[in-house]
Amino acid sequence: MSRIFTNDRVIFIALQINILVLFLLSFSSLKAEFVIFEYIDLSCTLFFLIEAVVKIKQYSWRGYISSNWNKLDFLIVMLTTPSLLILFLPIPDFTFLLVLRAFRVAKFFRFLQFIPHLQDLLIGVGRALKASLFVLLGFFFYNVIVSLFTYYLFREMAPKYFTNGFEAFYIIFKIFTMEGWYDIPDAIAKSGAAWMGVATRVYFMLIVLTGGIFGFSIVNAIFVEEMISNESEELEERMKRVERKLDFLIEKLEDREE
Repeated sequence: MSRIFTNDRVIFIALQINILVLFLLSFSSLKAEFVIFEYIDLSCTLFFLIEAVVKIKQYSWRGYISSNWNKLDFLIVMLTTPSLLILFLPIPDFTFLLVLRAFRVAKFFRFLQFIPHLQDLLIGVGRALKASLFVLLGFFFYNVIVSLFTYYLFREMAPKYFTNGFEAFYIIFKIFTMEGWYDIPDAIAKSGAAWMGVATRVYFMLIVLTGGIFGFSIVNAIFVEEMISNESEELEERMKRVERKLDFLIEKLEDREE
């Protein structure tokens, strides 16, 4: 029986069922009509709790907690198990407990360990983040500067969008991602003179060009370059070994001919 709770395939299937049930419970009509979904979700909570207990008993607490993936599992179990209280206690408002169960989907990250060469990928991501740190900081401060300048420039003409520095920062970041960047200059243009409309549109076009196209492209290029640099170095080293072997064989053939 304990093998069920230590079998990764069974646990993965249970997790998939739980994610599907949580998705269906997001529809109020289905939640009201099919109460069984609530019981399936609570059963999944109980299943993962038993899984943790069985593994702790099998490997001991020290052996169980020595794995980072088990630490993640245990944290998720501790956060989601309180939702079982609604079976035993008349809790009038258990919304918070139901929100906690959503943490269970994070258990899915545990199965990332089965991705081939995951360690190499994580090393590449860490190296890429380290290499692009100063570029990201520069991009952040550029966002701050443009946000403050834009706030003081348009706070009177567009108070709906530029209410404070933080809102301005968020708006400019959205513009950098080119998400509805034209809505704001169009709204400002309607409430001002013709020349103001033209100037405003040109201003926001420059923001999109410098931050959205050039800025994000540079950050993305550096990140990707560092991600694949390790593979390039390995390939280059292999090519050098092949060249050395070829040179050795050529020398041997030349010696024989002599």
